[in-house]
Amino acid sequence: MIIKTKIGLKNLKGEEFKNEEGEVFTLGQALANIVVGAKEDGKMKLFLLGTKLFQNEKVEVDEVDLLLLKKVVKTTEIYGTLIAGQCELLLESLNEKPNETTK
Repeated sequence: MIIKTKIGLKNLKGEEFKNEEGEVFTLGQALANIVVGAKEDGKMKLFLLGTKLFQNEKVEVDEVDLLLLKKVVKTTEIYGTLIAGQCELLLESLNEKPNETTK
């Protein structure tokens, strides 16, 4: 399954979040921060996955990595509901038939 990491995350008005430099805050950035801050075992795997999510436009994950991502997103203390919820929703869409999010 392919995660398109450059999808911009949005506020409740539907506007994309921007960082201090005015750049769009992306799914890949959020997932990378969540993964590297996770309190799970397997720190090397989490580090490598976080690095891929942060540095690449698309990241292919298998079922095991997808389950790990879903678990750490659901238990994250780094972001609140607005960011974590969007991440979870986009990860859930990977199990569905291909659409604009997963193509």
